[in-house]
Amino acid sequence: MFKVYETKCDQCLFSKDRIVSNSRRVEVLAECKRRDSHFICHKATLLNQDVCCRGFFDTQTSQLIRIAGRLGAIEFVPLPPQR
Repeated sequence: MFKVYETKCDQCLFSKDRIVSNSRRVEVLAECKRRDSHFICHKATLLNQDVCCRGFFDTQTSQLIRIAGRLGAIEFVPLPPQR
């Protein structure tokens, strides 16, 4: 299953409260596009998981997202508890 968070986190790359600069955001998105990949939410990386950022899922795409969608293999999962 291709996992996507149900909602954006409080520091989402696609929100005004993101934890990176706008120029870094542009770099990250350009790299995702170049690699035809998705953006893994930083909260998932802290847990050593691969969960697509909801903001990315709602506004961008990749081959994997399109294939998972066609196969009905997208699973929306809750955000982890805040520490």
